[in-house]
Amino acid sequence: MSTQPEFIAGIYNFCDAWCERCLFTSRCRSFQLQTATGLASPQNSGDALVQQLTEALSLTKKYVENLTRSHELFDSNAPITDQIQALEANASGLDPTQQQSISTVAGEYLRQTGIWLSVEKDLLEQAGQRQIQEVELGLKTQEEAMPGLHALKDAWEMIRWYRTLIPVKTQSVLRSMTDIAETPKLTDYFLGKVKLILVSIDRSILAWQTIMGHFPEKIDDLLDSMALLSRLRRELESLFPNARAFNRPGLD
Repeated sequence: MSTQPEFIAGIYNFCDAWCERCLFTSRCRSFQLQTATGLASPQNSGDALVQQLTEALSLTKKYVENLTRSHELFDSNAPITDQIQALEANASGLDPTQQQSISTVAGEYLRQTGIWLSVEKDLLEQAGQRQIQEVELGLKTQEEAMPGLHALKDAWEMIRWYRTLIPVKTQSVLRSMTDIAETPKLTDYFLGKVKLILVSIDRSILAWQTIMGHFPEKIDDLLDSMALLSRLRRELESLFPNARAFNRPGLD
């Protein structure tokens, strides 16, 4: 009897592409295809998000062809192949009278966080040195110091990963809105994309709060980025009021 785990239909349509942290790579048809062709491995670095997103878009046609032949591409609620390719492809840009505010906020968040991460590139090392000093002074044990460092490292990695994903996926959804037909399949598909963005924003906000908890002196520098995320979340929820209720297969 086969022990191969059952694939979760369409899970890769709504995930954050962070394969090294995913619990479902063995059940993801897209990941298995990428691994088989050398395009992905369980050891993908967190720094590779931009490259992974680019590869995913450029290789969509190949994936579609392979998956369609095996009859396991999408479940009954997903859009048909031609529609996905058209909606995910590069479009002619945003409608200047619509969604421009969302696009601008997402882009500004990417810019501001890029500057901050560059300026504070030694922050984790500083945190480590601080913890070492406290342990040496007997203010805490090593066991007490490690959870805080792990939480800080995790928050840092989340901020770096999602700061790119959020604007990339936001732009993809906004570009495609003018092409979305009035069909339940397409509506569901893009609600799932927006749900991914909202979850990424939620996690980023929690990560920033973790940074602030460890470095309260940085709060003033981080308030603008937090405000941008909060504004982006409000505007997306206003534009897509049903996105939160969408259940992403295998993820929600």
